[in-house]
Amino acid sequence: MGHLGAPDDAGQRVVSRLFARAVAGRIPLNGSIAMTHRCHLRCVHCYLGGERQARPEAGEQDTAFWRSVIDQVADAGCLNLLITGGEPLLRPDFAELYARAGQRGMLVTVFTNATLVDDRIVHLFERFSPELVEVTLYGATAEVYEQVTGVRGSYRRCLEGVDALQERGIRVGLKTVVLQENRHEVAAMRAIAGERRVSFRIDAALFPCRDGCTSPLGHRISPAEAVALEMEDAKLLRDTAAYFEGKRGLPPEDRLFTCLAGLTSFHVDPEGTLLPCLMVQTHGFDLRRGAFRAGWEGVLSRFREQEIGPEYECHRCEKRFLCGACPAQAGMETGSPHRKAEYLCQLGDERLRAIAPLLDK
Repeated sequence: MGHLGAPDDAGQRVVSRLFARAVAGRIPLNGSIAMTHRCHLRCVHCYLGGERQARPEAGEQDTAFWRSVIDQVADAGCLNLLITGGEPLLRPDFAELYARAGQRGMLVTVFTNATLVDDRIVHLFERFSPELVEVTLYGATAEVYEQVTGVRGSYRRCLEGVDALQERGIRVGLKTVVLQENRHEVAAMRAIAGERRVSFRIDAALFPCRDGCTSPLGHRISPAEAVALEMEDAKLLRDTAAYFEGKRGLPPEDRLFTCLAGLTSFHVDPEGTLLPCLMVQTHGFDLRRGAFRAGWEGVLSRFREQEIGPEYECHRCEKRFLCGACPAQAGMETGSPHRKAEYLCQLGDERLRAIAPLLDK
């Protein structure tokens, strides 16, 4: 599969033209599949809640189903495929399905906690090189990491997995979710990534569980602290300012969803439901009963037609390019995709304040 290098100017123009054609033709270039919601860790903030402890037979689809899905999305034009979970390495058929995606020519990214990485997984990734293996780091010490995951020994196994992959030249990235429990170790986690010369990103976005439980929200830190931690990365600060400078002044949108969900991207959940993205729970299409193309051209196309409700205000706000505003995520917290989530709105305020000195006046 190989890695895509950074394109030069001419290459970037080609990529931009290809992307524009994909948007115009609604080609599903980017997809994610979650073959399981199960996970052997018990992270305090996880939005999957009790789904992590479900038995495999409770709704998960078999190998033949996922093989068919991989073939169908490849035929439809998918280039970038994310395999996520839950913890995808819990599936005994992970290797077969991952290899299938590689054989079909897709660039595959894997989200994992790395605690289940063993020689078999390392050899698999050597044979079919992933675009990226992105690993969540919940702390810089065993004490904090395992306070979050609830599993003794998971910190050691995580770093052993990361190091085993790196030693064999497999591309790894690290990330963290900033919580009350680990906020004081963000700098140390960034240092762990720096020592290994891998990318590192942080995320302050926590959401209620899919079953409506709001307990994850209790682990949030203040928007001001979250953005301060984000912007300790000088490159991110500059990139955010440049992105905002290029977007500010654009006219308000007349559609509720203005992202790429259902336009060039999709998600398939463990039950086999095709969705516009991982966070959307409406406009689903059962792939057990119909083909990917039928769902993509039908239900997911109609998803893009949703108009803005009368109480919606985010489409007029300049900060929508900074806050990470997503109607689906806001709906999980407020009960309606047409209402703003105050926490996300405050993140936008703080990011604008942080980049203000870099903006053209």
